[in-house]
Amino acid sequence: MYKKVLLTGLALTLAAPSFADVTLDFSDHVDLLLVNGEKPNIEGGFFSSDKKVTLPDGENQIVFRYIPTFKNGKDREQYTSNVVISKFTATDAELQFEFPKYRNVKDAERFDKSPDWKLIDSNKTSINFVQDTLVHHGMQIGRDFEAEAVRYNATQGIAAVSTGVVLAAPEQASTTAPAVKNADASTAEEMLHFWYSKADPKTQQRFKDYINKQK
Repeated sequence: MYKKVLLTGLALTLAAPSFADVTLDFSDHVDLLLVNGEKPNIEGGFFSSDKKVTLPDGENQIVFRYIPTFKNGKDREQYTSNVVISKFTATDAELQFEFPKYRNVKDAERFDKSPDWKLIDSNKTSINFVQDTLVHHGMQIGRDFEAEAVRYNATQGIAAVSTGVVLAAPEQASTTAPAVKNADASTAEEMLHFWYSKADPKTQQRFKDYINKQK
């Protein structure tokens, strides 16, 4: 009787569905900046040419740069693309990036004009995704990608995901209400650039007049 119960329990355990996540493999030609709004926990280490992150099943958002390296005589040249933000949905899948075969840096510059890349699974089947460019106004040094992703998602871009963060409408903004709720204070300057670029010329002039009065 004991053996029968034990075997029955073992059979039920083996028959139970296994829940797996999504893995994303990538080479050192990819600078994976964010996964679902946070810095990724990358397996493989800094010096490894093959890296991997584990994502939850369902909808995911990634932010990355394409950084291939090319030989130029005895030297090596690296191309750094614009920052790409992308959204896709997958379940229990092993995914990897696939990029075109560029010959040199000049050839790779075409990537910024038309980011031609794929996410493929273990069967070499392409996964559907949407993408956009994560635009940053001002200097590119020391960018806060987490804050930029918050801003992007709040503006409902094509690759945005729902995060519960809401932007205040321009007419509702005040000197005491922040433009982004629950975001770090370092986003303030970025939000000023963003709303200024979206405003009409009259509103921009009123903003300039206001700033001049504060001097």
